[in-house]
Amino acid sequence: MNVAIDVGKKSSYIVVEDNGNVTTEGYTLTTKDGFSKYLSGLDRPTVIVEASCTLDRVATLLEEYGADVKVAHPRNVRLIAASTKKTDKNDAHTLLNLYRAGFLPESYLPSKEIRDSRNLCRNREFLVRQRTAVKNRIRDQAFRLGIDFKEFNKKIIKELPLLSFPLKRLVGELMALNSEIKEFDNRLEEELQKNEYAKLLYTIPGVGVFSALGIASEIADLGRFSTVENLCAYAGLVPRIHQSGDKEWKGHISKGNTFLKHLLVQCVQVHIRRSDSWITDAYNHIRINAGKKKAKIAAARKLLITMHCMLKEGREYRA
Repeated sequence: MNVAIDVGKKSSYIVVEDNGNVTTEGYTLTTKDGFSKYLSGLDRPTVIVEASCTLDRVATLLEEYGADVKVAHPRNVRLIAASTKKTDKNDAHTLLNLYRAGFLPESYLPSKEIRDSRNLCRNREFLVRQRTAVKNRIRDQAFRLGIDFKEFNKKIIKELPLLSFPLKRLVGELMALNSEIKEFDNRLEEELQKNEYAKLLYTIPGVGVFSALGIASEIADLGRFSTVENLCAYAGLVPRIHQSGDKEWKGHISKGNTFLKHLLVQCVQVHIRRSDSWITDAYNHIRINAGKKKAKIAAARKLLITMHCMLKEGREYRA
């Protein structure tokens, strides 16, 4: 039994087929009850959906029905099956036809545990960015009152709310964010112990609990990368290549997974201060010739190569 769903935030179009014959189709709400009308009673159906911002929620709902979820790459679907009549119904039938013909361009769908870890790390990162923004606003307000300070120590935090109402509110926001981030950090430490990749990455100097779990969750399964070069490309750490005839040009690095790249660069910045490793040597050499920015990216790539080797061999870090 095959099912294709053109997923929308509020409503979705579902097509159910059995041995190539459509048995039922129509619109339904993108909820557990909405899907139940079409999926309840089906024995482990194969369900095809396109990757989208609602994928995590939809995949979790579908898995509750024992579905084998196949995720289609949206851009590649358009390249294979371009249509001048783009409707929800046509899109659902296109997914079904591509899957039946063996031409469905699949994307990787991580397990629910990995999806939850990714969500945990990305929400923690969002809170940290919010905290940075609040700190900048506090500095701005304090500067307007003729106060300039370098660190948010206990003395400053205690005195600032007494100076003005805006500062009182902002310091309150800061303290609340600190408390939330602390809760996330406690949960991250618990999740780290459940993730074998993360425990290995945590042995690298400069890689903390948050970064280890974040990087491990974004990689998810080393087996989906045929080579270490593919992993580096996924992280956006390889240059674009343009080739024509005998000529070849290397451009800027690819976009890749921006969150994974961000984590790797953060780790490098700490690693080069704590460890006298080949990664640090490479950073210092490239920094002299090409500057700090390019050196960080190059060192991040070498760090990821080291991580790939560790995960592949199942071993802890060796300097």
